[in-house]
Amino acid sequence: MPASSKEIFSAQIKAGRRVYFIDVKEAHGGVRYLVISETQSSGSKWRHNRVMVFQEHVPAFMETLNEALGIMGYLLPSRKTYSVEKIRQEYPKAYTKWTREEEVTLREGFLRGMSVKELSAILGRQPGAIRSRLQKLGLLKGVKPNPP
Repeated sequence: MPASSKEIFSAQIKAGRRVYFIDVKEAHGGVRYLVISETQSSGSKWRHNRVMVFQEHVPAFMETLNEALGIMGYLLPSRKTYSVEKIRQEYPKAYTKWTREEEVTLREGFLRGMSVKELSAILGRQPGAIRSRLQKLGLLKGVKPNPP
């Protein structure tokens, strides 16, 4: 590690008996580097580990880290991607705020025995949104909003 360095950024993450530190430092001459440290408590002793990544290696480091964390789904669950615009082609009111009038239509239709599918078509909303709103209105008790 460079003998004298200026701290640019520092953050701490507590995780049980471990504490992680993420620091960005600058050495003389303007060379910046990333330091990832782990401190772990083991009874009365502390163990320290450190990884240093210099500025020129950060792009490759981040690319590989992102791959491991989730882009390829190895560590974090993959994120579902969807397009609101695409969904609104079938359900024009998807992800919009419910109006009082829509809630009245939903309540009356449900009490007349209309199906979720029929209510979905009338209100232009996804079936899951219909079930969720029915539950919120107290009309579907004990039923999950989005059953499998």
